[in-house]
Amino acid sequence: MALVDISRSIAPTTSVWPGDQRVEWEWTTRLDDSDSSVNLGALQLSTHTASHADAPLHVASEGASIDELSLEVFVGPAEVVDVGDAAVIRPQHVRGVDAERVLFKTSASALSDEEWPDRVAAVQPDTIRRLSERGACLIGTDCPSVDPLSSTDLPAHRALIESGIVNLEGLCFENVPAGEYILIALPLKVPGADAAPVRAVLDDSPTFG
Repeated sequence: MALVDISRSIAPTTSVWPGDQRVEWEWTTRLDDSDSSVNLGALQLSTHTASHADAPLHVASEGASIDELSLEVFVGPAEVVDVGDAAVIRPQHVRGVDAERVLFKTSASALSDEEWPDRVAAVQPDTIRRLSERGACLIGTDCPSVDPLSSTDLPAHRALIESGIVNLEGLCFENVPAGEYILIALPLKVPGADAAPVRAVLDDSPTFG
């Protein structure tokens, strides 16, 4: 097994959605302190920081929370689809793709963890419906959202809920070629949460025979 890390780092310098909680990380106790026997740190962050999984609750008041999603969805065969600098991810981008987990590599993978994109390659709802018809259970993107950054009606998020497809955002596919992999991207268990960070990796061993 050869694991490839496709996660963004969580640090005070990590870019976040404008206006969202920034990452705050500090030592609360250090071994250097005369009365401490351990190092202890404290972390404060948004549930949508860096690489994360969205739950339906994110955009639907009655939607499932992150701890209610099946863990099996986040582990299994996946296909990385390189859409280059496409402005929108259309159905033709997934022509011939029949993997249960589809991961979109866009120009956002070239950005550092500290950079916020000027735009994202939004996923058209028709693309989501096409993948649903083929049995997809998860999609992922290297962008901070599957919808345009200025969107308020969030059609892609809503199409995912209607299709029963789970959504990973904020991944990084730098130096990851298109192809078939095993995805492991388990979200933190945060009861009642609308999202949670993931440590996402790809196993680049042969997957589909």
